[in-house]
Amino acid sequence: MNKKLIAVAVAGIVAAPAAYADISAYGRIQNVIVLKDSGGTESQDVSNGFSRFGFKGSGDIGNGMNAFARYEFGTNTDNAADGVTNTRIATVGLSGPFGSVSIGQQWSAYYQGVGTHASPNIFSGPGQKLGPTRTGNTIQYSNSFGPISMVLDARVDDANDGNGNGFGLGATLRPMDGVTISGGYDTNDNSNKDTMGVSAVAGFGALKFTVSHEQQDEGMMEHSNTLVAVGASVTDQIYLSAAISETEMDDGSMTDRANISAAYNIGGGLRTWVEFANTDEGGGMETDQVAIGLRMDF
Repeated sequence: MNKKLIAVAVAGIVAAPAAYADISAYGRIQNVIVLKDSGGTESQDVSNGFSRFGFKGSGDIGNGMNAFARYEFGTNTDNAADGVTNTRIATVGLSGPFGSVSIGQQWSAYYQGVGTHASPNIFSGPGQKLGPTRTGNTIQYSNSFGPISMVLDARVDDANDGNGNGFGLGATLRPMDGVTISGGYDTNDNSNKDTMGVSAVAGFGALKFTVSHEQQDEGMMEHSNTLVAVGASVTDQIYLSAAISETEMDDGSMTDRANISAAYNIGGGLRTWVEFANTDEGGGMETDQVAIGLRMDF
């Protein structure tokens, strides 16, 4: 009898969340063949290409408001070691006519304003190089007003066990079809970094052009990153892109990056792609890399 009662209790606990929220699972497995030549040293490897899995939950709590939560974990898919590598997203929040409020580990306001447009690479190469991407210990508010969307966040981290205290702003304007103008600002009190960025994306038929610039002040030092990219939808299944960027540090050192890529959407969530990337750090430090990937989204 006791075993039956325990079994019923466990079943009730497991089933209980379904009574309160709609839960869905999602993920991506992406494995990549990497051929690299770094300063004359050649290497070959099969690498994990930012694979992940996650869960989303939402529930209607009435009066036009919804509760939501999300867990997303990075995974290692090229070998058996360290299966779950990190927590990418872990957030819970509330949305309604007032907008959305969330707490936890999440995409930063700066990334949502600038990084989503300033990272056209598939695996490596040009992209967002300054400012935070995901941040923990974060309270975030977002809302939209017609063609304008905005995100505000604050990092409350006196324990300094994450990204440190700070706040950020991201804003996006879509004045017309095919045109997006966005900007972001982030300050980190612990590392004394102030980062600003702007980006513009314009689509003309099958072509898409992207321009982005980031500027970071770190005490008495200044860093910058500028990117230009173009992409083209050749067919519904084939997409080509090319990008170049230059990152300049306060000491005068510069890193030039370039990549070209081609992606083929096979269907059913499966795609394959190939990307060539060149990184030139000056002083003879140059790396050429060819990556061939197979990706499944579900």
